[in-house]
Amino acid sequence: NELGTPAISLTGTQAGIITESAHGRARILEIRTERIKNLLDQGQTIVIAGFQGTTLGIGGIAEITTLGRGGSDFTASLIASITNSNYLEIWTDVSGIFTADPRIVKQAYPIENLSYEEAMELSHFGAKVLYPPTIKPVMLKKIPIYIKNSFNYSLLH
Repeated sequence: NELGTPAISLTGTQAGIITESAHGRARILEIRTERIKNLLDQGQTIVIAGFQGTTLGIGGIAEITTLGRGGSDFTASLIASITNSNYLEIWTDVSGIFTADPRIVKQAYPIENLSYEEAMELSHFGAKVLYPPTIKPVMLKKIPIYIKNSFNYSLLH
């Protein structure tokens, strides 16, 4: 908002993220997108707590759930796919997918471009930058994924 872009933050529940009831490792069952689409149509930038959702509830009582590993990235991928986004940005502690773990191999360097299949294979075999299920929803719609380093970000760029 301070930068002149109307923005709103939503919890997973407010964003319509419906999960199973396994706390700490809940899987997303569906995302009810009406609110997201309405806010986007109003020109809002939406910040969603993607690591959480809500169950449909036993006996009508809904409960907040948290997702397991990669939950935020997977949620972002699903929302990018559902809203037909132009691209998906994953913000993490490294600047892309590297040739090796840069914390271990000092000569490692970021790989400039990867196919979805290559990124998925690397994520299955140890590259922890992307959680494997994150790739599929955007791959099906050919939405590019950009890996951004949240420690190298500046509002001036």
